[in-house]
Amino acid sequence: MFRPVPSRPVSIQLRESKRQKTNNTKPAAAAPAPAAVGSALKKKEAPGPVYEKGIEYWDGIEASVDGVLGGFGNGPVPHIEQLASRLLLLSLIPTLSPFPNPLTPAASLSPTPAPHRRVVLDVGAGIGRVTRHVLLPLFDDVVLLEPVDKFVKEAYRAASSGEWRDVPVLSSSDSSAGSNNVNGASEELQKENKRRVDEYNKGRGKRVRIIKRGLQELDPRFPGQEGEELGIVGEPRGGVTSGGCGNVGDEVVYDTIWAQWCLGHMSHVDLINFLKLSKKALREADDAYIFVKENCCDDGPDGVGQEFLDEEDSSLTR
Repeated sequence: MFRPVPSRPVSIQLRESKRQKTNNTKPAAAAPAPAAVGSALKKKEAPGPVYEKGIEYWDGIEASVDGVLGGFGNGPVPHIEQLASRLLLLSLIPTLSPFPNPLTPAASLSPTPAPHRRVVLDVGAGIGRVTRHVLLPLFDDVVLLEPVDKFVKEAYRAASSGEWRDVPVLSSSDSSAGSNNVNGASEELQKENKRRVDEYNKGRGKRVRIIKRGLQELDPRFPGQEGEELGIVGEPRGGVTSGGCGNVGDEVVYDTIWAQWCLGHMSHVDLINFLKLSKKALREADDAYIFVKENCCDDGPDGVGQEFLDEEDSSLTR
């Protein structure tokens, strides 16, 4: 996980405490200014997040939307941010849309379902906010990775309890009758869940595979290696079972890999290695992408690149 902050000028302004810090010192003529600024520069050592310190910081944060968004979880920010992400995905992969719409190119006016299950990897996923609201509505299967214990357990709890719209709680009769009765739920909640189940039964079915795992030394093709499998929520339907999120030990091929507000906790070497392995894990197709949604520093004087190491959560803004 990584706290949202303002990077280059955007429409959403977040966490004031992590504004970019600019190096206003003119570089000497004999040598270019170093790329790193902030605490990393003061210590005159190569910047590098300390993984354990990052985990320790997030262990102290509440496992809620408000917690992972640094206090902005109860206002318009989550909705605006999630909508923008969905629109970005649909603009580049219009075939993800299950119906014609004016927001995607003309080629998607008669979308043809993919012959395989569309799979996306969500890394540094926290409590599953992006998986729940952005990825599951568009993809068939999501592989969710998160290293913080209480975050990943909250994601599994919410997904398996029916709180996530696209993986409703199913009873033994749901696969044929499309009805459901959630023990202890109010009549209104039972009606809502029945509507979700009916909708679920008409489609291909959604699944989310939840794994406690960091990004260091991760090979996305085998996401469960050296990780803790919490389980798979949901089930495939509609006869399309090829591909998908896989089981323990299976190789997984992705249509999309999504990294948001988490890569700042990786060193340069680990980040480059992760991106190279992610490219190898993509499906061979024209619409397979790696999406990186991160905070960025502005360039310094004369276009010199800048970096800032936040010692509070041990994250690097590049």
